[in-house]
Amino acid sequence: MDCRGRRTQRRSSSRPTSRRFPSFPAVVSALALPLVAGCGYSFSARTNPHIATVAVPIFENKTLEKGLEERLAVSITDVFLADKRLRVVKEKDADSVIDGTIERYERTPFSYDRAQNVQEYKVEMTLHIAYEDRKKNGVIWEERAMTAWGTYSVSADLPGGIEEESVAQTRAIDKAARDILIKTVQGW
Repeated sequence: MDCRGRRTQRRSSSRPTSRRFPSFPAVVSALALPLVAGCGYSFSARTNPHIATVAVPIFENKTLEKGLEERLAVSITDVFLADKRLRVVKEKDADSVIDGTIERYERTPFSYDRAQNVQEYKVEMTLHIAYEDRKKNGVIWEERAMTAWGTYSVSADLPGGIEEESVAQTRAIDKAARDILIKTVQGW
């Protein structure tokens, strides 16, 4: 019987009548194995194998929004601690340092209701970031105008209701921290 319950006849012959081909899952697995084996991160193939540690000093803050620099340093440190590819240490002990400046902070209307009342504001930070190799005394990467932003609601009509500006600041800070991590460890 075949897979649909129909009767089938077998041929009788002294030689095989059909070749046995590998199943579809077996073929897919065989083709995918080299691809999967090459994926993932490895310390042995990273771009800067001499770097095992990173320091994140508090950034300079050229804006009037005080406290952003400490919150940003904490968030960057947290993403590196969670990632575990580089060990976070004090600056004097570090192979590499992420240093930067908060150059600009803006709060602008982001969305309006039908009566043209602001419903959400957007906060945007512009950062100047440099990732420095302390062992070879060079800059690995630098971005002079990295931007990160977040929004917050000032309308009770929106899902989540009214939020404080600090909520949007946290969203922007966390995005900046993730972007810095990705840029720092890409290719590892």
